[in-house]
Amino acid sequence: MNDPQPNPPESNRSPESENATESGNPPMPESAPISESAQPKKSQPNNPLHGVTLKAMVEYLVEEYGWDRLGERIRIDCFSYDPSINSSLKFLRKTEWARAKVERLYLDSISYDERKGKKQAEPMDARPKTGNVWDQARRS
Repeated sequence: MNDPQPNPPESNRSPESENATESGNPPMPESAPISESAQPKKSQPNNPLHGVTLKAMVEYLVEEYGWDRLGERIRIDCFSYDPSINSSLKFLRKTEWARAKVERLYLDSISYDERKGKKQAEPMDARPKTGNVWDQARRS
Protein backbone atom coordinates (compact mmCIF):
# COMPACT_ATOMS: atom_id res chain seq x y z
CA MET A 1 0.00 0.00 0.00
CA ASN A 2 1.59 3.08 -1.20
CA ASP A 3 -0.27 5.95 0.35
CA PRO A 4 0.74 9.21 -1.16
CA GLN A 5 2.28 11.46 1.39
CA PRO A 6 0.09 14.39 2.26
CA ASN A 7 1.21 17.76 1.02
CA PRO A 8 3.08 19.76 3.62
CA PRO A 9 1.01 22.56 5.08
CA GLU A 10 1.48 25.84 3.35
CA SER A 11 3.66 28.19 5.28
CA ASN A 12 3.14 31.88 5.78
CA ARG A 13 6.51 32.67 4.26
CA SER A 14 6.80 35.56 1.91
CA PRO A 15 8.31 35.22 -1.56
CA GLU A 16 11.40 37.10 -0.39
CA SER A 17 12.14 34.46 2.22
CA GLU A 18 11.73 31.70 -0.35
CA ASN A 19 14.19 33.49 -2.64
CA ALA A 20 16.62 33.84 0.23
CA THR A 21 16.46 30.11 0.89
CA GLU A 22 17.05 29.30 -2.75
CA SER A 23 20.10 31.57 -2.88
CA GLY A 24 21.66 29.82 0.11
CA ASN A 25 21.17 32.66 2.60
CA PRO A 26 19.06 31.92 5.65
CA PRO A 27 15.74 33.73 5.65
CA MET A 28 15.45 36.80 7.86
CA PRO A 29 12.62 36.65 10.36
CA GLU A 30 9.88 39.12 9.65
CA SER A 31 10.29 40.87 12.98
CA ALA A 32 13.98 40.67 13.78
CA PRO A 33 14.68 41.22 17.48
CA ILE A 34 16.77 44.19 18.47
CA SER A 35 20.24 43.18 19.54
CA GLU A 36 20.90 43.03 23.27
CA SER A 37 23.49 45.79 23.10
CA ALA A 38 20.93 48.17 21.58
CA GLN A 39 18.41 47.58 24.36
CA PRO A 40 19.05 49.38 27.63
CA LYS A 41 19.55 46.89 30.44
CA LYS A 42 18.96 47.37 34.10
CA SER A 43 21.31 44.68 35.25
CA GLN A 44 21.26 45.70 38.91
CA PRO A 45 18.06 47.59 39.69
CA ASN A 46 18.25 46.92 43.46
CA ASN A 47 21.93 47.72 43.90
CA PRO A 48 22.29 51.20 45.44
CA LEU A 49 25.94 51.33 44.39
CA HIS A 50 25.19 50.71 40.71
CA GLY A 51 26.50 53.63 38.70
CA VAL A 52 28.29 55.27 41.65
CA THR A 53 32.02 55.55 41.12
CA LEU A 54 34.54 55.01 43.88
CA LYS A 55 35.73 58.58 43.39
CA ALA A 56 32.19 59.90 43.95
CA MET A 57 31.92 57.84 47.15
CA VAL A 58 35.21 59.11 48.54
CA GLU A 59 34.41 62.72 47.64
CA TYR A 60 30.98 62.43 49.30
CA LEU A 61 32.50 60.95 52.48
CA VAL A 62 35.22 63.62 52.63
CA GLU A 63 32.59 66.34 52.24
CA GLU A 64 30.37 64.71 54.84
CA TYR A 65 32.97 63.83 57.50
CA GLY A 66 36.25 65.50 56.56
CA TRP A 67 39.58 63.67 56.46
CA ASP A 68 40.05 63.60 60.25
CA ARG A 69 36.68 62.04 61.09
CA LEU A 70 36.88 59.75 58.07
CA GLY A 71 40.25 58.47 59.32
CA GLU A 72 38.71 57.84 62.75
CA ARG A 73 35.70 55.99 61.33
CA ILE A 74 37.72 53.86 58.91
CA ARG A 75 41.22 53.22 60.19
CA ILE A 76 43.16 53.43 56.95
CA ASP A 77 46.46 55.30 56.72
CA CYS A 78 45.55 56.93 53.41
CA PHE A 79 42.75 58.77 55.27
CA SER A 80 44.91 59.74 58.25
CA TYR A 81 48.39 60.58 56.98
CA ASP A 82 48.79 63.07 54.14
CA PRO A 83 45.31 62.31 52.72
CA SER A 84 44.28 63.02 49.16
CA ILE A 85 41.58 61.75 46.85
CA ASN A 86 44.07 60.26 44.37
CA SER A 87 46.12 58.35 46.93
CA SER A 88 42.97 57.05 48.58
CA LEU A 89 41.56 55.86 45.25
CA LYS A 90 44.82 54.13 44.39
CA PHE A 91 44.83 52.25 47.70
CA LEU A 92 41.11 51.41 47.65
CA ARG A 93 41.27 49.98 44.13
CA LYS A 94 44.00 47.56 45.22
CA THR A 95 42.58 46.60 48.63
CA GLU A 96 39.21 44.87 48.63
CA TRP A 97 38.59 44.94 52.41
CA ALA A 98 39.20 48.70 52.58
CA ARG A 99 36.93 49.33 49.61
CA ALA A 100 34.20 47.26 51.29
CA LYS A 101 34.45 49.45 54.41
CA VAL A 102 34.21 52.63 52.34
CA GLU A 103 31.18 51.29 50.45
CA ARG A 104 29.48 50.30 53.73
CA LEU A 105 30.05 53.74 55.27
CA TYR A 106 28.81 55.41 52.07
CA LEU A 107 25.61 53.32 52.07
CA ASP A 108 25.01 54.00 55.76
CA SER A 109 25.56 57.73 55.24
CA ILE A 110 23.23 58.12 52.27
CA SER A 111 20.50 56.02 53.89
CA TYR A 112 20.79 58.16 57.05
CA ASP A 113 20.53 61.32 54.95
CA GLU A 114 17.44 59.97 53.20
CA ARG A 115 15.78 58.98 56.47
CA LYS A 116 16.48 62.34 58.09
CA GLY A 117 15.79 64.36 54.94
CA LYS A 118 19.13 66.08 55.43
CA LYS A 119 19.91 66.84 51.78
CA GLN A 120 16.33 67.60 50.75
CA ALA A 121 15.39 70.31 53.22
CA GLU A 122 16.45 73.81 52.32
CA PRO A 123 18.04 75.68 55.23
CA MET A 124 16.22 78.75 56.53
CA ASP A 125 19.17 81.04 55.74
CA ALA A 126 19.21 80.02 52.08
CA ARG A 127 15.68 81.24 51.42
CA PRO A 128 15.47 84.71 49.95
CA LYS A 129 14.26 87.29 52.43
CA THR A 130 11.47 89.28 50.88
CA GLY A 131 8.92 91.57 52.38
CA ASN A 132 9.12 93.54 55.56
CA VAL A 133 10.25 92.39 58.99
CA TRP A 134 6.71 91.44 60.07
CA ASP A 135 6.22 89.17 57.08
CA GLN A 136 9.51 87.44 57.79
CA ALA A 137 8.53 86.93 61.44
CA ARG A 138 5.22 85.32 60.43
CA ARG A 139 6.98 82.88 58.08
CA SER A 140 9.43 81.62 60.68
